Amino acid sequence: MLLSIIIVNYNTADHVKMCLESLYRYLQFDNFEIIIADNHSTNRDIKNLVSLFPKVKFIFREINDGFGGCNEAVINSKGKYLLFLNPDIKIFDDTISILLEYIQKNEESGVVSGLLVNADNSIMYSFNRFTNLKWEFWQMIGLGHEREIKQLINREEIKKNKLFEVDWFHGAFLMMSRNDFDSVNGFNEKYFMYYEDTELCYKIKNNLNKKNYCLPSVRVYHHTQSSLTEEKTDDIYTFHMNRGKILFSENLSFMVKFVVKSMGFISVVIRILYLPFQRKYTGWKKVKFNQLINVLKLYMSRSYLESSKFKYVKI
Repeated sequence: MLLSIIIVNYNTADHVKMCLESLYRYLQFDNFEIIIADNHSTNRDIKNLVSLFPKVKFIFREINDGFGGCNEAVINSKGKYLLFLNPDIKIFDDTISILLEYIQKNEESGVVSGLLVNADNSIMYSFNRFTNLKWEFWQMIGLGHEREIKQLINREEIKKNKLFEVDWFHGAFLMMSRNDFDSVNGFNEKYFMYYEDTELCYKIKNNLNKKNYCLPSVRVYHHTQSSLTEEKTDDIYTFHMNRGKILFSENLSFMVKFVVKSMGFISVVIRILYLPFQRKYTGWKKVKFNQLINVLKLYMSRSYLESSKFKYVKI
């Protein structure tokens, strides 16, 4: 088996169907398999797809533990190369074959990907450098990072359709060899969501001395945060984005880790102090306050950080 395409689902059966239809329509080779790992969806519509896509291998898990579903799917896969897709990805040409051909011919490649685009074909923020102090400062004060993102997605290499190296990609669209994935022990299951993709890219680049490449001619449509559309608050996003950042910072030097955590802590304190003056939270400021206190605890308590994987999560 040349390629295993792995998709983790949680209550996104409609997106999975769209994704599978696009894969079978545009893939130009036969030596691949598709594995869907369902993370114990409360909406069981995913089971209706079994008869519609008889060639797809479905794994129905008894827990919703984030990217742990990817690791289990890899164990049940056979491909020499792995492609991790979010269920809300839709391809509209033979881009996967382009990635596969490139990674086969370039052994120095670690993780390879392309660009995620919106429905209007505008480029989404989906790659960056690893954590740096300038970025964390903009995040802390809540200003400036939009300008950084604009610079990223307007790189000259993108305009000229030239290959370029990045540090990490969004986990919605990642290709790598099985050997590299296994060598870094796959996705770190301490995370629930956010930054597990960054850490995987970090380990492949730094531990294996590989290079992570973006092929800007490769583009796929991405419907952002489809698994969170039913959530009424941003509890999961805010909590686990901060939790993921702290966990990832463990890979960095002592000084960088200290500064990142300090800036994160200050950022949360600023948001707590500013909360009484924010009109957009009128009617649920108490809920937001409790959320921010929980986030603050992540920076203050190691035991809470390690034991809070399923905070706000429906297991």
